[in-house]
Amino acid sequence: MRIPALVILTLVLGAAQASAAAFREYVYLDRGVAIQFPGAPQMSRGTHNSVMVKGLATTTYAVRDDNVDYRLTIVELGNRTDAATSLLNEVAYDLMREGEVLFTDFPRVYQGEQSVFGLTLVIDRMDGSRIRTSIYYSKGRLYRADAIVLPARGDKDMTTPSRFDQTIRFPPDGRFPDAKQ
Repeated sequence: MRIPALVILTLVLGAAQASAAAFREYVYLDRGVAIQFPGAPQMSRGTHNSVMVKGLATTTYAVRDDNVDYRLTIVELGNRTDAATSLLNEVAYDLMREGEVLFTDFPRVYQGEQSVFGLTLVIDRMDGSRIRTSIYYSKGRLYRADAIVLPARGDKDMTTPSRFDQTIRFPPDGRFPDAKQ
């Protein structure tokens, strides 16, 4: 009886490691960001409308893996960088209204003068999904990294979604010298 259970456990752990191993960094030099996705993301364009500013151009990179949606949305603020803090807070406010806030954090990318600070929220939504979102402002852009664990996934406590937003980086000098294009 113990051997089949051990075989099943080994297969489950192996599958989890294989999925995690599939993450690869995607560098978007023209957008000033790099982040790891579990597969090749698809790009789409749209607009971001807020209470304060309408029609800001967005670029979104997204992929679904194992009933988790991974999405990086970049909002071009253009000449509205004065509104960056309020726009970041508005995104957080709207997210908090979607369900029960489970976790709040204030992550930092880089150290010292090059630091980019953000906000991370984990929310159980009313539709049964769980969203983990990190929001940053850097060099004229608002970045939103979402990992949405869909109800079909079942295990909302899985750790893989946190890997997504924690891999984001912004080039302090505008370049990624170690990035493979």
